[in-house]
Amino acid sequence: MNQGELLTSFLIDLQRVFRTKIVPKELSYSQALAIIIIPNEGIEMSELALALGLENSTVTRLIARLEVNGFVKRKKSEKDKRAIIVFLKNKGLIVQKNIENKSDLIGQEIFQNDNQSQKETALENLSLFQWALKKMFLRT
Repeated sequence: MNQGELLTSFLIDLQRVFRTKIVPKELSYSQALAIIIIPNEGIEMSELALALGLENSTVTRLIARLEVNGFVKRKKSEKDKRAIIVFLKNKGLIVQKNIENKSDLIGQEIFQNDNQSQKETALENLSLFQWALKKMFLRT
């Protein structure tokens, strides 16, 4: 399997696990990703769009649905009145924590038959892989 095929297969498998075992039934895949990304101190809508790889208008609609359902709140930035900051409400924080917990359990399940050295090697390689992906976007 070449690099492109491996990346595609990896993406498909991760999305399938995420959609079927982690994302709460009341949320779409994109809504769950948004909830995961939003930090405690909030995030500007444009930064969230960049992190999700979506257009600003798409993220605006996505956040509007999350706001109506009580997961997030929007507030104008005090530094730049043109910018909107998105914060998780209590309901969103609970979902975020549940997603983190489910993700941890999936990780444990994936590596359950590995010894400690194999787990550490796998996690180190995954960290290097993630950093390489992040660097791609830092250059743009």
